[in-house]
Parts: sequence; structure tokens; C-alpha cells
Amino acid sequence: MFFIFVGFIIGISVSLLNYKLIYFLEQFNYLVLHGYYYEIVTSIIITNSFTDFIFNFLSMYVLYLIFGAKAGKNEYIIFLISGILGNVLTVIFYSPLTLSSGASGGIFGLLSYYTFYDFISNGNLGLYGLLFLIAIFGISDFLFPNVNVIAHVGGVIGGIIYAIVYRLISQNRKVI
Repeated sequence: MFFIFVGFIIGISVSLLNYKLIYFLEQFNYLVLHGYYYEIVTSIIITNSFTDFIFNFLSMYVLYLIFGAKAGKNEYIIFLISGILGNVLTVIFYSPLTLSSGASGGIFGLLSYYTFYDFISNGNLGLYGLLFLIAIFGISDFLFPNVNVIAHVGGVIGGIIYAIVYRLISQNRKVI
């Protein structure tokens, strides 16, 4: 939640100083395709959208109310991997003129990790997590305009992959 807040402050500050600079912090597919690969990471945190900020901030809060911090330091890895996967898919599937930002791909990754790790480990699909995942996906992707659905899907896929790999490693099984 702290990083989401700081990313919003940075996004707003940069936008107020010179709006064109935001193209170098958020993910502008055209620039990524021309070598500005760092945007795939910086855009996970930095946003100048108040709606995006508040929705992501509250989603993280609810996520911690439901799951606490059960994954510990792995949460940072899950968040980054899922966010990066969502952003890479955004470059692949959206127009080069697409500008995208926000933490939602990483948040969907965390939520899907918690939901599916419990299922893989205990054979019981976390009902609260699954309902929250479906509700957040539905609300964000269908009620709000200009939402990056591909980043959300990438986040969900990233969280599920991490849950499977982490479970296999924790059982001393080979991943490949």
C-alpha cells in the first residue's frame, strides 16, 4: 500500500511538472517497443490516475484483511512477476499507442496466488478469495472505462503459475 501511495504521488508530481514526462514512467507501448523496457516495471507502481490509485489502494487493504501476509516476502516477488507478466502481455496485445499504469496486475497476481495456493495445498478452493477475485475483476473490468483487462488476466496467470511452482518447490519436486 505504501508503494502504491508513493507511486501515485510521483505520478501526480511528474504530471504537474511536465505532463509529457509521464510517458517515460508509465508504460507507453511505443516506447517499450523502442527500448524503454524499464517502463514494464515502473508502470506497476507509478500512476497519475486518482481512480486507479484509490481502487488499487483499497484492493490491497481488503486483500490484507482477507489473507494477512501469509506469503511473507514472497508477496513482493508474486506482485512483481504478475505485474510484469501483465505488462508484457499488454505490449503484445494492445496498440503501440497504449498508455498503461497501475498496480492492479500485481494485485490480481497476489489474489490469484492466495486463492489457488490454498486449493493446490489443501484441496479446498478459498471461497472468500475466489469471490473477491471474481468481484474485483468484474467491477474493475466492466464498470470502469479504459481498464487494462489484459494486465489483469496476466496478473491472474502470474499468480496461478507462482502458486503451482512454489507448491512444487516446497514439496521438493522438480518444476521442469
